[in-house]
Amino acid sequence: MAPRKGGQFSFVTALAALFLLLAYPAFAQTTVPHEWLAATQMMRAQKPAAALPLLEALIRAHPEVAEYRIELAYALFLMGRDGRAKYHFEQARGAPLSNEQTQAVSTILAKIEQRKIWSVRLGFSIEPSSNAGRGTVASTVQVGDIVFPVPNSLRSKPATAAVLTAGVTVLPVIGTNLRATISLDMVGKYYKDKNLRETLFVGRAGVRWSTGPQSFLEGGVLIGRAFAGGVRNSDRYGVFAAYAAPLGPRGSGRIGLEHYRVIHESFAAADGPRTQISGNLSYALSSQSTVRARAFVLRTNAANALQAGWEGALTLGGSHAFKGGLVAQLDLTAGLDKRDGIGAFTGIARKDHSVALEAEFFNSNYQVGAFLPVLRVKHERNRSNIALRNYTNTSLSIGIRTSF
Repeated sequence: MAPRKGGQFSFVTALAALFLLLAYPAFAQTTVPHEWLAATQMMRAQKPAAALPLLEALIRAHPEVAEYRIELAYALFLMGRDGRAKYHFEQARGAPLSNEQTQAVSTILAKIEQRKIWSVRLGFSIEPSSNAGRGTVASTVQVGDIVFPVPNSLRSKPATAAVLTAGVTVLPVIGTNLRATISLDMVGKYYKDKNLRETLFVGRAGVRWSTGPQSFLEGGVLIGRAFAGGVRNSDRYGVFAAYAAPLGPRGSGRIGLEHYRVIHESFAAADGPRTQISGNLSYALSSQSTVRARAFVLRTNAANALQAGWEGALTLGGSHAFKGGLVAQLDLTAGLDKRDGIGAFTGIARKDHSVALEAEFFNSNYQVGAFLPVLRVKHERNRSNIALRNYTNTSLSIGIRTSF
């Protein structure tokens, strides 16, 4: 539980709080909003819950003012709502803060990491898609001089999914700078057409070693199970490792490695080991805007060369908070899927190039408890040297998720 009284905080935390309240540069505004005066009085009286709605209103009206965002983050920190507090502290680092402010923010971010024991992620959405199965629009395909009809099961068709994502992470303390890390994540898509349904569960267990105030190195074992078409499809088991650290006062980064073996229930040709390297970077341009990059490379070794190959993608994007509470995010992804084996009918090795554009919107005015209503629009296109693998898909997702 979060501490409620000032005397319960360590000296370092109290010093950080003092800097947050007193070390602000003069506001660029000609007048100080009455909400700010009232909120700071409540914070001095150790009433962060009372100050919270005023500070949230200030952020919606003035998302560019870092002082409001820092004070909001500090109120959330005092209330034990560390996920949202961390989000706002990291966003505020994009503003030109003083040295004292920068140090205070870093100190409390480190404090959040130290006291984090568990976290929960939950989301639900309804997602209609123009081509849920990523099927082809072609009615026939030509191989040499022979024209074959395309089965209906491989054709493009619209469908709507109910999508559930959930996850929990527990970080019990083992010793100084050392914790256990245990997590379970799942994503499921339920369609009326049973053949399109898919669900994946992945569990991880290991240890995490803190290498600095906001950095860590972790590793352990993983196990997972996938379902497709309503039945068990495959199992996976292997190991994972990751390293995360801040990149200067405004950025953060993470790199991960997974190596696991996949065993299918009824498709032994795809059995074999997988090795994936992934990474992500984020950088706060201002107290309103963030840019980010994500990438992964996956090597698949399989019993059949047609199922083996290289896959990778690069995503570039960012987010911006507008006045009024609206937050917009935009991501552009380019991907490559290159197989090793040469098809007996096509005489070539499959090679796909994909591109996807995704936009997401939410408004903090409509937050209900820990949940945010979210609207997401996505368009993706895949171009392959195998005609049957060409497709486009547009989807609209309307749902809720735990905020931050």
